[in-house]
Amino acid sequence: MSQIHKSQGKYVKIVFALLRLFGFKSIPAIAKLLQTYIPFPLLHLYRTYKYNLSTVIDRQLSNLFRNQVVTTKKLIANRKTILFYPEFPTSGAIYYICLFLGYNVTNNPEAAFDLCIKWKDATFSPKDYVLFRLSVQNPILSIVNINCENISKTYVDRVFHTVFGYSVTVDPLTYTGQCVMKSDLNGQHDGKIISCPIDTVEPGIVYNKLIDNEVEDGKVLLLRVPVFKYIIPFVYLKYFPVEHRFGRSFAHLISVRLAEAQDIFSEVEISKILCFCQKLGLDYGELDILRDRRDRRLYIVDANNTPSATMIYNPLDLPLDKQKCFLSPSDRLIALQKLAQAFKTALLNPSKL
Repeated sequence: MSQIHKSQGKYVKIVFALLRLFGFKSIPAIAKLLQTYIPFPLLHLYRTYKYNLSTVIDRQLSNLFRNQVVTTKKLIANRKTILFYPEFPTSGAIYYICLFLGYNVTNNPEAAFDLCIKWKDATFSPKDYVLFRLSVQNPILSIVNINCENISKTYVDRVFHTVFGYSVTVDPLTYTGQCVMKSDLNGQHDGKIISCPIDTVEPGIVYNKLIDNEVEDGKVLLLRVPVFKYIIPFVYLKYFPVEHRFGRSFAHLISVRLAEAQDIFSEVEISKILCFCQKLGLDYGELDILRDRRDRRLYIVDANNTPSATMIYNPLDLPLDKQKCFLSPSDRLIALQKLAQAFKTALLNPSKL
């Protein structure tokens, strides 16, 4: 971490002054103010200690103290800097993994770094000149996700069809029955069930087979799969009410639990999932996968190369009415540990694979 100058102590005084003046209910507004005026190295250091503190399950004073000692040791021992470019993943899962590991982060391509990750929160992200220049200057440099340029629903299904041999796309002009219409863009969560055939198709819209992923008692199961090159550390099992099957809001999420990939997918399916990621250029990201209970086939319906930290977010930063939707403290810690290990093994030390 960058050295903190003594003069920055004035910012600490400002924080306490604001808390005394406005009370603790103003913490979100104060946090936004701090992001504006506090130097990033100091803010990142604060976030590192705070986030690691949130992972303590038995919150006795001795355990909290021990956690902060371990965090300090991480900061001293893990002198790694991760470059994110062109954007910075403030709310990305990868940023919280870096906080958990005690890694430094930067958005400055001129700074020294140990790993470079292309981070562009967009459906289409063509080649970036700065990243291209970095790869030319250092031929042995492997930039994570540099070849992942298109995660539109259309392209995702095209790659999926190439690997799995079947598709989720239907022709709504000739198909008979129900299908799902949704935006071709990533992250819209605008799925809508319609009856086919229809008279005309809408531009920018894809039409997919309605996957019957109902499991029990009016629940549907979404398989959220983190991928680090050739490692699937675990699978999130996310249960939604069938009437909210497209997961527009996490307020609709019934429960989440973790499962080993081998307990959910066959060896052949795992091999195909990893092959799909390779062809998509997805070194790191998360997939949304559904299993149809009638034909038992898997369908990859979405790929995200900038996954959010929803499942591993600091619960202290969330409203109380939303905390019930996320992992239990013990599962969250297990998820973090497995994500961190996969990150180090597959991305930082790929030669050990």
